[in-house]
Amino acid sequence: MTNGRTSGWGGLFAALGLTLLTVLVYATAGRTPAMRAVEAQTLDWRFALRGAIEPGSETVLLTIDDRSMASLGRWPMPRHLLAMAVTALAEDGARVIAFDLLFTEPETTIPADSNVAILAARELLVGQRPELAPRIDALLAMEHPDEALASAIAGANAVILPYAFRFAAADVSGTALPEAVARSAYRLSRAPPGYRPALAEPAAVLAPMPILAAQASVAHVNLLLDDDGSARYEHPVIGYRDRYFPSLPVESVRLYLGLARDDVELRLGDSILIGDRMVPTSAGMRLPVNHYGPAGAFESHALVDLIEGRVPAGTFTDRIVVIGASAVGVGSTFMTPYTRTLPGAEHHATVIDNILHDRFIVQRAWTVVLDVLAIVVAGLGTAALTARLPPTPARLAVTALLAAWCAVAFAAFAWAGLWLTFVYPLLAIALNLGWFTLTGAVAERRSRAVAERQRGNLARYVPQSVAASLADSDRPFALDRTQDAAVLFVDIVGFTALSEGLSAQDSMALLRDFLARVEQAVFAEGGTLDKFQGDGAMASFGVPEPGPGDAASALRAARALADDITAWNRDRAAEALPPVDIGVGLHFGEVLVGALGGTRQFQFTVAGDTVNVASRLEAFTRTCGATIAASDALVAAARDADGHDALEGFVAMPEQTLRGRARPITIWAWPAPDSAVS
Repeated sequence: MTNGRTSGWGGLFAALGLTLLTVLVYATAGRTPAMRAVEAQTLDWRFALRGAIEPGSETVLLTIDDRSMASLGRWPMPRHLLAMAVTALAEDGARVIAFDLLFTEPETTIPADSNVAILAARELLVGQRPELAPRIDALLAMEHPDEALASAIAGANAVILPYAFRFAAADVSGTALPEAVARSAYRLSRAPPGYRPALAEPAAVLAPMPILAAQASVAHVNLLLDDDGSARYEHPVIGYRDRYFPSLPVESVRLYLGLARDDVELRLGDSILIGDRMVPTSAGMRLPVNHYGPAGAFESHALVDLIEGRVPAGTFTDRIVVIGASAVGVGSTFMTPYTRTLPGAEHHATVIDNILHDRFIVQRAWTVVLDVLAIVVAGLGTAALTARLPPTPARLAVTALLAAWCAVAFAAFAWAGLWLTFVYPLLAIALNLGWFTLTGAVAERRSRAVAERQRGNLARYVPQSVAASLADSDRPFALDRTQDAAVLFVDIVGFTALSEGLSAQDSMALLRDFLARVEQAVFAEGGTLDKFQGDGAMASFGVPEPGPGDAASALRAARALADDITAWNRDRAAEALPPVDIGVGLHFGEVLVGALGGTRQFQFTVAGDTVNVASRLEAFTRTCGATIAASDALVAAARDADGHDALEGFVAMPEQTLRGRARPITIWAWPAPDSAVS
């Protein structure tokens, strides 16, 4: 990854390190309650965005609601009334009847007002369903309410009674496991080596009364809430005393499908097989619940309507009926993404429907692979975008990357039930974005400091337009590079003799005036002032930005300077001052552009044979008697750039061998000296 801000292997290693750190947090800290809570909250958002969905028709609720409480009597509901309800459901063809009511204590006495309500209910039910009269009367003839309910259960197709595990220490923890509870345990189970349940083992179990449990199947109804109080998970398996026990929804599905207990196989740490149906679970045997909507998503009928004969015949035929309480102050309610008061019976119905229709929220080993892949793509993608793009486009691109992952995570949830992590790709994005933004800002500041240092130095030697162009650039000017350029040397001829009769102040004033004219002439043609050398100067054309007209620009600058000196001499003559004569040498060729100096001060310059030749040509003007001496290479370059106007008046001299050089060169002089040839 390389750009002007963050580059090289360091950036790559930083991106890999931050991304792997996120994966490590996902694998370790992700198991902590705080991180689970954050991730679970994002699941709630996905539910809210998806909206409610319709459940299947297999499950129906029979609720003890406020109307039932008002019409049928006290709480707990008299068991004679519940026996009548079970009988009516069995007569209507209910395939499974699942209670979400605990029957841990006997009903010993029946208040008089309850007897009145029971008899009134009998008249209403038998009035609508006369065929039930013999069975209802037989139930009411039983003096003990528990016997009546047990008899009704025995006459039904399949009834499930709940039991509940207690996880707090209790004085009953050492008692024997009730027979009905022991009978309900999974018979077939497999566990990987070293498997341990993720949940703490319960301390005790609250079982239904033996007289009732003997006539029914039993299953646990424990609903262990998240730290924020939400019911996000079903626990289809709870381990107790080295055995594993099913939840009410699992037992309901087994009975609904007509399967024996041996047809259910528990695969600890992975799944549950109910016949040919696989229920995928987490390693801790939790099943994320696919909630369908707020309370009321399932078809529901009030107990009072069943008892009073207002429910049409056939309503419960071949269906699972979950009986629970929904009256205010009665029963349990739970918080879900759609409501804060979902009745427990509706929770069980939701899980039953999840299993029957394979509507699972999936978190499996292979989704972990997808999570890790998302973290890697998010982290390295953010690093690449941040490192390669300028800040604003980088932020927009990273925002698009984040939005893309949000869309993917939601689509996977809405269409396939996949619970892919949202928090950790976001964490990988945040870490990489923060790191590369910070290091990029530091690198940018350093780069700009270097650039400003170079530009500040260049500004003393180049025209304002060139300096402004460099200031607008985000990249430092590249030094220690070769390029073609025109080099100009200028010197005052006979300055020593000229200054002999001048004071130090007048000499300095003369030099300042002269060098200012040099600067003006060079800058006017886009040249760069390399350095002042006593009574002379060196300039280059085509540095820092070379162009086709550099040679012609050097010629024009030399002629403009010569014309300016001529005008200056007229002014000096008017003041009775001696004239100033100059010599200018020009050459064109390859130069090395660089900076010379130490750590605290340096000077921008050009070097190479081209510079040496230009210096020798300036000295040659004294020999040939011309003001300007230009090499054939510079003249040819000016012609190629259509610089004929700058060449007007120049004449070719015989080939000359310059001091310190072996090969002669052709020299062009202006104005034409007496020894020139045409």
